[in-house]
Amino acid sequence: MSLNAIEIERCRAEIGATARAMLSGECSYISGARAICGLFQGARVDGFAEPFLRFVAINSETDAVPVGTAIARWHPDAKIKHQAEWDEAESYAKAIGEPACRAAVIWVDEHPTYGN
Repeated sequence: MSLNAIEIERCRAEIGATARAMLSGECSYISGARAICGLFQGARVDGFAEPFLRFVAINSETDAVPVGTAIARWHPDAKIKHQAEWDEAESYAKAIGEPACRAAVIWVDEHPTYGN
């Protein structure tokens, strides 16, 4: 197996693992969508094909929402001020992302490597 094929397999497995983490509640839908979008090139996935286009939509529509370590840099008053807006964005992401995650898990299970 070539190094490229190994990387494709690794990225696809990571997409599946991230989608599963989103479905189980271990990962937010906004964070997960951003992570999945970041794996498209390495996984040789078309981000404009279903179900992956939904992750692109989530990423685009929620790009102003801070996640992970970025939240720690926000002033506490600003966090309070924006929390309802961020919660609404996460609800939107979950509504769009839940069916996309289920479909992505199936897709990755059926296409673990490039060309199949």
